[in-house]
Amino acid sequence: MNTLIILVIVVCILALIGTLLVTKMLDENYDRKKSFSSLSYIYFLGLPVVILVSVLIWVFI
Repeated sequence: MNTLIILVIVVCILALIGTLLVTKMLDENYDRKKSFSSLSYIYFLGLPVVILVSVLIWVFI
């Protein structure tokens, strides 16, 4: 259990570092509608997959 907690902490720290590095860059081709569309795909397609995988891991482990 402790190894999983440590793994989660490491992944969160890496995600934070990656996010901070990406937000420092300026995007000259930024389009608000394109960005909203991409976020919609992430939330409406990615989130159910993550929930399903989490439930399956919880049930079988």
